[in-house]
Amino acid sequence: MKKILVVIDYQNDFVTGSLGFEEAKKLENGIEALVEAALEEGTKVIFTRDTHAKDYLETREGKFLPVPHCIKNSEGWHLYGALRKYEEHPATSLLDKPGFGSAGLPYAVQQLFEGDEPDEVVICGVVTNICVLANAVMLQTAFRRANIVVKKDLCAAIGEAHEKALEMLAGLGITIE
Repeated sequence: MKKILVVIDYQNDFVTGSLGFEEAKKLENGIEALVEAALEEGTKVIFTRDTHAKDYLETREGKFLPVPHCIKNSEGWHLYGALRKYEEHPATSLLDKPGFGSAGLPYAVQQLFEGDEPDEVVICGVVTNICVLANAVMLQTAFRRANIVVKKDLCAAIGEAHEKALEMLAGLGITIE
């Protein structure tokens, strides 16, 4: 089975930085364990990094969410905690994305499978109702035959937004585990 784990935006700014929140802190050990298990079984792993320039506040997203975050090469842009080691890990990939969803993510996944498509895509990370949702939809749209799975206990958002996003994802036929 061709399987990939996609870790969405588990970066300093979303955990302890400018957009950090308590629920995100609780994910570190679980995500690390999931990544380690994936690598041990030969599953491909890709991390997305929300990536902005210093002119972020002038962008459409910056006007919607006027909090500078994940400015390229800043401390907030790097993967959080124990996950940071995967920025240099030879068996993992990184994709810098300029907005909530990345049109380039399906292509990056396909490249990891040498042009082929995965059978299963497992997703975790933050923020459930924004970047997790947007990228899950991108992957579901691109890979019509793949089982798309969102790990509900390894995603987080503030308040009710997490559960509402999971309901929306399930309504789109995405598996919630």
